Amino acid sequence: MKRLFVTLALGSYLISPASEIPLDPTWDFRTDPLNLGVRERWYDPDQNLCGWDSMEVPGCWNTRLEYADYTGAAWYATEFIPDKIPANHEAQLVFEGVYSDTEVYLNGERLGCHDFGFTTFGFDITRRLVPGAKNRITLRVDNSFKLGATWNWGGIRRPVRLRVLPRERVDSIRISALPDLSSGSADVKIKLLLCGGDPQRVRISVSDPQGKIVARRNVLTAGQREELVEFRLRHAQLWNFDHPNLYTVTVTDKNGRILSERFGIRKIEVDGYRLLLNGESVRLNGANWVPYDPFHGNVLPPEIYRRDIDRMKSCGCNMARLSHLALPEDVLDYLDEKGMLIFEEIPLWNRNQYIRTGHPVPMHWLSELISQRYNHPCIIGWSAGNEIGRLSDNPDIGGYLTSAFRHIRSLDSTRLAVYVTHTAAKQYDEPVLLSDLILFNQYGAHGDRADEVHRRYPGKPIFYSEYGIHANSEDPNNRIVDYAALVGSMRGREYLIGASVWTFNDYRTNYRDSGTAATGNRPWGVVDVYGTIKRGYRELQQQNSPLAGFSLADSGVKIQPRGRLDLPAFRMEGYAVRICALGADGDTLRQIQRPLPVICPGDKPFEIRLSLETADACRLIAELLSPTGYVVHDDIRSLTPPSAPVISRVESGQEIIRVWFDRSPSAREWYVRYGTDSLSERSPMTINSYVELPQLVYGQEYRIRLYAVNNAGETPSAEAVRTRTRAAEIPPVLRHLSQDGAYIQVGYACDFGDFCYEFEYGLSPERLDRRILTTVTGACRLPVVEPGAQHFLRIRKRLRYGYASDWSPVYSVKEIHP
Repeated sequence: MKRLFVTLALGSYLISPASEIPLDPTWDFRTDPLNLGVRERWYDPDQNLCGWDSMEVPGCWNTRLEYADYTGAAWYATEFIPDKIPANHEAQLVFEGVYSDTEVYLNGERLGCHDFGFTTFGFDITRRLVPGAKNRITLRVDNSFKLGATWNWGGIRRPVRLRVLPRERVDSIRISALPDLSSGSADVKIKLLLCGGDPQRVRISVSDPQGKIVARRNVLTAGQREELVEFRLRHAQLWNFDHPNLYTVTVTDKNGRILSERFGIRKIEVDGYRLLLNGESVRLNGANWVPYDPFHGNVLPPEIYRRDIDRMKSCGCNMARLSHLALPEDVLDYLDEKGMLIFEEIPLWNRNQYIRTGHPVPMHWLSELISQRYNHPCIIGWSAGNEIGRLSDNPDIGGYLTSAFRHIRSLDSTRLAVYVTHTAAKQYDEPVLLSDLILFNQYGAHGDRADEVHRRYPGKPIFYSEYGIHANSEDPNNRIVDYAALVGSMRGREYLIGASVWTFNDYRTNYRDSGTAATGNRPWGVVDVYGTIKRGYRELQQQNSPLAGFSLADSGVKIQPRGRLDLPAFRMEGYAVRICALGADGDTLRQIQRPLPVICPGDKPFEIRLSLETADACRLIAELLSPTGYVVHDDIRSLTPPSAPVISRVESGQEIIRVWFDRSPSAREWYVRYGTDSLSERSPMTINSYVELPQLVYGQEYRIRLYAVNNAGETPSAEAVRTRTRAAEIPPVLRHLSQDGAYIQVGYACDFGDFCYEFEYGLSPERLDRRILTTVTGACRLPVVEPGAQHFLRIRKRLRYGYASDWSPVYSVKEIHP
């Protein structure tokens, strides 16, 4: 049994005059499939925890092989030894996020419950702590709440903290900043939530994005109440998606406790069929993001959310509902920094018992969401639910939305109040016009369906919160969705102001239909579940580019601005063009960069003249750089044909051959010519590091030659190889392999005929002495033999017919260093 012991010693854990102690990293854990825990009082402080497992906190139990498919109740327990709480202080037990329904006990006493897996909650435990003795926290967590096609990741998914705070304090800060667009100034209102009754002097300062203090004030206040402090800032630096300027408010209370909050100065308005950001019309595209990865669930380590947000920004994603799931504070912080307009949404989807006038559950969810995320400039609106407008499902939808929007506006009058409809093109009496902006989901016939929504409900702009046609493919090489046709069908309509594709990334699901792959993933994305970029990413990037055309010319770069009713279409300021000359290994030999003038929708085409020496270069790349440094459009010209490719190995099965090779940066794509006598057959192009040749003849020998391709030509491998199909199954393709702390992370391709997967691994290629078999599809984590040591691994699969594939080669496992 593992337990966590934390001694509350203010001298050791002092954070200003308050302490914040993390209650991590492992807790005792036990599933409760028979729902015995409450009846048998597993929350009692003398409950024997022998035989309980240990679980990472923060973490999701579904990332463990033992619990990968577990849905239901599970229990967590941990112990700590606190010192005596100082006089005039209080102790708070704070959970940043637990999915989903949670009951919390301390020393056998039930503290309360929480039923929203995406917001912070906590309890005052000052009078319940036993100083100098073991105190036990126990949680019952149930992950059976299900939302749409996403996975119900169960567990204490975000950090847990014990906070010791002075009773007399400034507890929180809420900031509203409204610019005066005519004068260039801004009115900033800072609302302090005060705890305590005695008078106290509070120091407040405001720093600009460069860190310079531009306003300060001392305030004498007292009581348990809210105190409003107002400033007028001159020469305000506005926040938008290209220029995410962030100010900082710093508050110091009488205890010396310092609170800091960042904010942006920006104004969101709907004017007729226009969405105005800081007084300028913006027509923006985006993507829906399922915030997770297969090895951490929805814990969202920084390296995962930063990678995904950076790639979305580079793909031209500037506005989206973004996620069905409310996002953690640190993710919103990053969106504030990088610049993206989003709507935060509560988890109501389709038919729902809570969609009734004034129902307390969604009203409480909205209160938590808005109060905890109020200061983030990236949030431009609050969504009361997704696809909830069908009248036969939710006959009181009008009453619900009226009460929900009234509640939203009472808490926040500075943002939009919306919901998402997928039925507005099919019914007349849906209360669509209650929403400040029509957020519409549609799959196929996007132009026609938007026209129909506009015909039925004129007067407000429409934003496609989801658009798509069908699932893509998990294979990064496959291009199934035509993004140019999809986005092209929506352009040219004044009332249709933007579109957000479903989805940016593939995602795990227990939604079973033809759109779910054998891995258990929904492959709708332009990146796969491991973050690998697919073919569709580049095409979507071009469709989302702020320019209609961007191409290399003999004397520089040709620029084609967007039209006024294009998607996207907005004023471009602060952009630049960079041209790089690359060598054979992809290294940059020389580069030149030049700022672009301000470009507005409807401007005429022009050319930027740039000269760059190309001696010894193999490729030229022209890049369009956003003001935040993202490459949002590029054009590549190869100057020489690629180097000769080398076949590294060949695998053969009964009717298939798989050809592996090392990818060279001098090539863009590869293909294989093959045949029994002559090289008369040709495979499709690939961007992968292998080519599969299916539907071959059993027992036949084939000649195979690999070709590397770029836009200057193609180059064959030095020799053709020969191989024969045989009575065997080829092993699964490894999509991902890395080591992260105590686990090896493995991602692997699956087929519907697979039964299970076997892994052998160890500390040397010759001694693979660990063996694990699992029926978990797509991805799993394997416990390391020795943390920090080099590991080696191979994989095979067993088919449902009873026989096994060949073993893969032995792979070296790469360790991740955050």
